[in-house]
Amino acid sequence: MKLTTRVSAYFLLTLAIALTIYSLVFYSVTRQHVESQFEHELRGVLNSFVAAAEIEETEVKWQPLEHSVSFGSLDEFGGVDWVVIGDKDRVVEKSRGAGKAMTSMAMELAAGNASHGDLLAPIEPNRQRRVLYHRLSAPNPVALNRELDEFDELIVVVGRSTAKRDLILSQLTLLVTLLPLVAWCVAAALGRWIVRQALRPVSAMAAQAQSIAGSDFQSRLVLQDSGDELAELGTTFNHLLDRQQAAFEQQRRFAGDAAHELRSPITVLLGQIDVTLRRTRSVDEYISTMERLRTQTHAFQEIVEALLFLARSEEETARPTMQSFHVASWLNAHAATWNGLPRAADLRLDNQIEHSIMVRGTSTLLARVLENLLSNAMKYSVSGSPIQVDATNNANHVIFRITDSGCGISATDQPHLFDPFFRSGEARRKGIAGNGLGLAIANRIATTLGGTLNVKSTLGRGSCFTLLLPIDVDGARSTANKIN
Repeated sequence: MKLTTRVSAYFLLTLAIALTIYSLVFYSVTRQHVESQFEHELRGVLNSFVAAAEIEETEVKWQPLEHSVSFGSLDEFGGVDWVVIGDKDRVVEKSRGAGKAMTSMAMELAAGNASHGDLLAPIEPNRQRRVLYHRLSAPNPVALNRELDEFDELIVVVGRSTAKRDLILSQLTLLVTLLPLVAWCVAAALGRWIVRQALRPVSAMAAQAQSIAGSDFQSRLVLQDSGDELAELGTTFNHLLDRQQAAFEQQRRFAGDAAHELRSPITVLLGQIDVTLRRTRSVDEYISTMERLRTQTHAFQEIVEALLFLARSEEETARPTMQSFHVASWLNAHAATWNGLPRAADLRLDNQIEHSIMVRGTSTLLARVLENLLSNAMKYSVSGSPIQVDATNNANHVIFRITDSGCGISATDQPHLFDPFFRSGEARRKGIAGNGLGLAIANRIATTLGGTLNVKSTLGRGSCFTLLLPIDVDGARSTANKIN
């Protein structure tokens, strides 16, 4: 289902529900008003006739000419017929429209005992009359020496045909049915066109996206500066293409650099093997050659392992089992392993981390980060120059700083320092050996541990690498509770 159809369907469904509710409410309120007005007018006529009679102790007098009887405007629902019956069997007065049926019904009501009431009387098969009646009786009737307008009791019967009222209600039903239906049909036609116009930028973006080839990372969506959500969607899509292009170019550089780095040790291995096979050699010469080959193979293996580590995405990299440990005591114990390093005498450790501070991670990964940073400092500084390792903490982080006084890094090279295979211009100029993978691996591990790795350096004056790791507050609190 197209988006235009889906949006139109939701809109039309909502409109249909709203129109239905409105029609039902409007019909109910209007019907109640019509029926109430019909009933009010009919009851007003009845009350006018009742008011025209005089009830005394011994008789009820019917003298309508001595009173003002006003029926108001009765044109909307038709005229009202009425009959006045005296003493149960005498027609005192009636309207011109009151026929035999109306008179007979009034006589039947007069013969009964009900004081007042209402009913629906059939006129024809499909017509009815609404009838109201009221009985007026003297408290102590005395039938002696009476005038012609004096009675023991009177019953006033008024009635009106419901035909005009029913016609109005039928017209109302037709109105509240057809008018919303017409409005809904018009909205369906216009609404789809409006939705199609509103979603035209989406169709344009879809067409542009389909025209972009899979290997084309240069093209971008052409957007209108409308400032709405669709423009934001297009901008987000272009940013996604930017990231895809950057990732593709990085992957391409990575593949090229990896091929270059692997070619060098392979060339060396093949060269040494070819030289060895040119003539028969002694056992000692073979052993010496094999030792050199093993050294080259170890270097080759390190490059391959580094490439495999960096080639995995962060999601694919298996997260190690994280454990909380006291970093101050661990650092003191780990520093003892530095004695075997080539420049162990140049290393200076100042451990100011509080003993209760804990970090969450693995000591193996943390050790590898520090070893990579120390190896980098020893490689790019002169033997005999100090390499300072400072460890401290603040309220939120454990901070490691490895400072050397080596050749330093230029400001233009620093943003690329943690890219795989990147080597600074100064290192290449001085011919310092390396493959540009150590700092990239250190930065990836720092991210895995939830920390950050950054550098400050001045060309010719050395570098300072800073590793920040978050303090594990929950682990420290749990340990304190166990002790207590």
